[in-house]
Amino acid sequence: MDYSALIQFRKSVRAFQDKAVPDAVKQELAAYFREGCKRLLPELKTELRFFEKDTQSVLEGAAGYQEFLIGAPCYLVILSEAAEHAGENAGYMGEDLVLKLSDMGMDSCWLTFTDEAKVREALGLDTPLQVAGILAFGYGKKMPKKIRLNILSMSNVNAAAVRQYYAPKVSLYDMVFADRWGCGDGVDSLIGDMDSMLWRAFYAASLAPSYMNRQPYGFILHGSDVVLVRKPDAYTDDIDARLNLGIVLLHFSAVASQLLGKLKWEMGGSDEGLELPAGYSVSARCRIG
Repeated sequence: MDYSALIQFRKSVRAFQDKAVPDAVKQELAAYFREGCKRLLPELKTELRFFEKDTQSVLEGAAGYQEFLIGAPCYLVILSEAAEHAGENAGYMGEDLVLKLSDMGMDSCWLTFTDEAKVREALGLDTPLQVAGILAFGYGKKMPKKIRLNILSMSNVNAAAVRQYYAPKVSLYDMVFADRWGCGDGVDSLIGDMDSMLWRAFYAASLAPSYMNRQPYGFILHGSDVVLVRKPDAYTDDIDARLNLGIVLLHFSAVASQLLGKLKWEMGGSDEGLELPAGYSVSARCRIG
């Protein structure tokens, strides 16, 4: 898959056509999950389950998006053995499935849940594995083309088509720091320009979706390490926070690994020397130099 292109044009769809997903699509996705899906923690036992559109009625009140359950022709559920970083792993794997679906011409949307036991009961799951991630997918409804307004001042407003690169969900320079949290000095020279691997990987990370687009994380380039930092956020619970972290790691890794080879992330770790504000914590780190 061309991850750079898929990430750039990836979108979350919250309205689906009433059109069944072919069995061949589910079979291809299941095979990809078994044989090619990227995993943050490959040692964790995971499983993929599919549920049809009638699942919407049983999931009402147990899962959704901002408490609204999106109707879709198909849902997929990622199950995982219980482990400290199972949520991050599910976000990483699930986002790779999202990009695979995009590559197959399908649309999708992450769903949220706050009570894993309630979801298990609603789905009638009989397995020791826990629900770690839920996605709705199918054929999205065609929506009117969005026009982006560039508001330079109240008297200077224009509409422009976006070319080559879409605006990130969060600016690279609000997301990436040098040596310590909040330090922007030298970031330009460290990540380079649009032709550099690091710039493209961080650009992909800047496009990662998160719950309510809060992006409660950031990166620090610390010596030869890339460090992902989790920020506290009153609107994002622990389940969504961990999924968010896995998703943004997938975006960064998928692009960086095309040039560097497979990356190995160490989960957690010391925050010594990073000068993190109170409540902030190291989520993962990876050596790239």
